[in-house]
Amino acid sequence: MTYEEILERMRGAHSEAAGFFPEDGGDAGIRIRVFAGEVMNAFHALESLRDDAFPGTAAGEALENHAGQRGLFRRAAEPSRGTLTFSRETALPYAVEIPAGTVCAASGAGAEFETTEGAELSAGALSVTVPAKSVGAGKGQNAAVGAVDTLVTPPGGIERVTNTAPFTGGADAEDDASLRARLCAAFAALPNGVNSETYRRTALNVPGVRSANVAPRVSGAGSVGIYVYGNGEAVPEETLREVEEALSARREVGVELIVENAEAVPRRVTFYLDPAPGCAFEEAKALSTEAVERYFAGLGVGDMCTRAGIIAAVMGTGAAANCTLSESVLDYIAEPGQIVTAGEITVLRTMRDGE
Repeated sequence: MTYEEILERMRGAHSEAAGFFPEDGGDAGIRIRVFAGEVMNAFHALESLRDDAFPGTAAGEALENHAGQRGLFRRAAEPSRGTLTFSRETALPYAVEIPAGTVCAASGAGAEFETTEGAELSAGALSVTVPAKSVGAGKGQNAAVGAVDTLVTPPGGIERVTNTAPFTGGADAEDDASLRARLCAAFAALPNGVNSETYRRTALNVPGVRSANVAPRVSGAGSVGIYVYGNGEAVPEETLREVEEALSARREVGVELIVENAEAVPRRVTFYLDPAPGCAFEEAKALSTEAVERYFAGLGVGDMCTRAGIIAAVMGTGAAANCTLSESVLDYIAEPGQIVTAGEITVLRTMRDGE
């Protein structure tokens, strides 16, 4: 109920009991308005309590509390990972140490990156490449090739730094929609300590793992394959080891666990687009391409990629009046250890007679 509705009901009740409507400036009118405001606040508190009581409508901390009862936790933001190449113009007759934690920056984006292990520029060498990760976390920490160009804590003897490969894998903290979807799925398949859902959920609780699938008997009786994937890329070896350790604590006696990265299967998509009225083709193309990328990003390990899903993603933008997929785009049923990813996306304008 709105404040006005509550106020009118209270004024009506006062009129029936007293025989007259309270004046706004009078003592009774002032009291009624104040009380109506408090009643409205109570209504809002009850509505919020009702929403927080159910996983399907809870948000924020309340949703996290529901998830915690199922052994699920909101995924934290992830740093991006890649490599940094340190170099100089002329070779030196001695080696140069590059300590772990050496910080560099991308001048265009302002993001900082640090080496994750120590390295050495050998005597006579001009460059050395070192594993690194972003100092911060989140999707904004991803960086294109050549973006890192500034030495923040330069080791002596090093003149330049760059990244010859992109920094990828950075992801924002999990939003309510994603956590709610995982929680609702958890109610549909309950772990019992020995089933596939137990292994899958344990793997998903490891930071950096965004999707997981379980396949029994991958190498004969008594073996279980657990295939994992990160945020748009395979997880690093250290994450695989964390998954193995977490699963080893829960595995059954005599069960062999095989933990591997899922095989990425890129799928090329070509479709013809008819923009919605009032929408320019280039705008519709950009929105549709982004929607298709989101569709693929939402697929998990072992999920099927369908033509219907791609079309629904495009039409859901509201920027397309019609969408027709090329005959080369087919449904793809992924193997248990595969994940379908977006390949090259080509958007063409629907050609009409006379054009």
